[in-house]
Amino acid sequence: MSTSTTDLNCPSILPVPFTITVNTSGTTPDSVDGHPAATTHAGFTRISKFTLTPVISTTDSKGIEDLSPGGVSNRLAKWDFGDGYTLSGADAFTATHIYNVPGIYTVSMFLYNKDGNAYKSTFTETISIYNYANTIIAIETQNITEQDGINARKVTAGERKTFNMATTAAWQDVPDPDSPQTFFFTSSGSMAKPYDFNNKYGHIIPYNAFYDVYNNPINNVYGLKTILYPHYFYINGDAEVVECAKRDSIKTDAKILYLSTDEYMSSVMPEVRRPIIFKYFDDIPTSAVNLLIRIDTSQHRMKNFYVDDIDTNINNSDRNFLETDVARPIIKDKSTINENVGTSIGVPVKVVTPFTSRISFTSTGMKEMSSIEYKRQGDKFQVFVALADDKLNIGKYYDTFYLLAGATNPPQDRQFAYEWSDGTTTTTSNISSLCTEYFPYDGTDTALSSFAYLNINPLSAGTWTLSITGRLASYTSNTAVSAYGTTTDYDPDGPLGPVTIGVDEDTAAGGANLIMGSYTFTVFPSTNDVEIYKINEDVDYSKILKSYRFQTLQHEYDKLFDGIFTSFVGQASSSPTTFGKTIFEKIANFTMNNSDVDFCKIKTLESFHQFFNEDIDIQLPEAPPELKRLYDLFSIKISKLLGDYERYDTSFDTQFSTSSAASRNIDLNNPIDPATYTVTAGTKFVARQKFNNEFILINPQKVPTIRVDGSSSGVSTTYALNKYNVYSNWGWPLDTTISGSDGLSLLYEFYPYTNYNIISAENIQNNIIDYNNKYNTITRSSSSLSANWDPVGGIVFKNLDYQIRKGLQL
Repeated sequence: MSTSTTDLNCPSILPVPFTITVNTSGTTPDSVDGHPAATTHAGFTRISKFTLTPVISTTDSKGIEDLSPGGVSNRLAKWDFGDGYTLSGADAFTATHIYNVPGIYTVSMFLYNKDGNAYKSTFTETISIYNYANTIIAIETQNITEQDGINARKVTAGERKTFNMATTAAWQDVPDPDSPQTFFFTSSGSMAKPYDFNNKYGHIIPYNAFYDVYNNPINNVYGLKTILYPHYFYINGDAEVVECAKRDSIKTDAKILYLSTDEYMSSVMPEVRRPIIFKYFDDIPTSAVNLLIRIDTSQHRMKNFYVDDIDTNINNSDRNFLETDVARPIIKDKSTINENVGTSIGVPVKVVTPFTSRISFTSTGMKEMSSIEYKRQGDKFQVFVALADDKLNIGKYYDTFYLLAGATNPPQDRQFAYEWSDGTTTTTSNISSLCTEYFPYDGTDTALSSFAYLNINPLSAGTWTLSITGRLASYTSNTAVSAYGTTTDYDPDGPLGPVTIGVDEDTAAGGANLIMGSYTFTVFPSTNDVEIYKINEDVDYSKILKSYRFQTLQHEYDKLFDGIFTSFVGQASSSPTTFGKTIFEKIANFTMNNSDVDFCKIKTLESFHQFFNEDIDIQLPEAPPELKRLYDLFSIKISKLLGDYERYDTSFDTQFSTSSAASRNIDLNNPIDPATYTVTAGTKFVARQKFNNEFILINPQKVPTIRVDGSSSGVSTTYALNKYNVYSNWGWPLDTTISGSDGLSLLYEFYPYTNYNIISAENIQNNIIDYNNKYNTITRSSSSLSANWDPVGGIVFKNLDYQIRKGLQL
């Protein structure tokens, strides 16, 4: 059944005009192609409020109700604002509307007569809506145009290049301004593959990668998350859009119009620029690489979301659809603000070849890993050798390090030749034949990228040197290259020796175009040479068990006790973490380990914090016993570990022998003659009482002169010993019935007093380290924190290194 169109089901048509005003007329948007930008017909999303009013009278004084025979209401109207939103409910005659999505909108209206019949107005108006700021990603460069932009950003192969990224995001693209925004990075045109996070050999294969400001790799899947600063605006009395601080947003009813990397706090504070810093790394020289960067707008508020004033995000797909196409990286001129130079999608860079002036020696292929300087005797380890620039940025774009075409004199004609020596023994180490799916190779040789890959086995502890001779065609007699023909030591304080570039034809190395360098390794003994033993860790528990053999029969089973029990409980030379030593130490040091805050274990220290309801910032993983013991030891102050010397000031015992070593504070070799000795105030000396061998310490003071010569006045600092008790006994603890040198010599012998300065383990007290344990190698003289304990190769390093390597079987 068909339905015909008649006048009954079609609204009547009336040419009723209407006027448009906008509350942001004081701030007119700039004209954009395709957008009519009349002053009263243009505004901004979210903040511009348009007022639409039908014209109710004409020039001939007729009212709007006279335009229709049935009369037209001047109270009711229905508006179509062109954005999918229509005024409903009250159907106000004068309407107001705010647009949330940029675009060009056609506004129309319907009127009604007294019978409720609709009349469509043939008059329409076009309104242009803009974002106050559009989403844009700008890479800051200095005075670069589109034409020469391809050469604007040069990235040295093997080196990270830093970029500053300024970003503006329209408010629709950031539903939650308090959450970090995600940026995705990729490169187009690079000859190197993106870094493979799932390949443990990924750093060896040539790659390109992006890094954050902290040099952490940016995973292409998860992107880089960062906070953008919201910008609040309100409308002032002059109909102008004015920015305000966030704290003012409530009282001014301000709205967020965009977010950016620039932090702005109203006109009273200056603009604070906080660009997003990222770094680009590429191994392979390439003439043109395009860096593509986008902001994740998967939560973008789409146009059809704004129906009936619903302005919340209802996109629950959680997929990166990037629904807006305006988030593009554009080259930005640093000297201007928000002025974009050119329209290229992406940031053009050129990856250039550095001049090679270094040889890189690493165990992983990355210069940041310096652990290869210290190795253990007998532990085979890997070394990757590569060419690098003066900053040790490794280049992976050279020929592989194998025989050159037509070579007849190996190893001189090899791309790389090498020697491994401890100063007396020299061995050659060939490139490893290891070649797996993780390593690139050319199908005929085991070519490992541009690295020489060596397996080295230190034959003995000490210092070993790996000497390298490399060849490269660029090492010609080019005087323009400053490094040619010179020897440069880039690392005078480290293991890298001097590098010689551009060796002449007549050198012993054979051939020109060579680079020669070396690396010095410190190889530790296979055992720990800085063993620390605590007090009460010297027990020989195997002897204790054997002492329990009361039956004669059990004495015949030494193999049982030595082979089984000893391996379980340990003996004097066993590790401190064997069962027997652990139990004995826990009992013997119980008070110290659990009650003394200076000596207690870390777990006990944590308990103390909990007891006093204090937070603790010590977080250690659950470690095996050997490491846990070291954690507990190294948490004690060095002064407490080492202990202090006991000082003696009245040790005069000679054990009835004038040459006895037991005397500490007396010089028996230089006796004092009381007839000639001059007493000095403050200078101690010692009197030995002859009849009972008692020693008396005399500490003379200043005395009145009258007590010295009987007549003069004043104070004497020095006076003769033979004047004792002639006029005064000066308050000394000697016999007062005698006087003069004859009387003193009858009862006493006198000797100089000495300070005891002999330092030995026998008078150390309050120490944790057991210096009497013959297996302990730490002495009291190892007291410097910076020289003995803390540095690489120090006591802490060697003990932790040894236990970790032993536990991981490295």
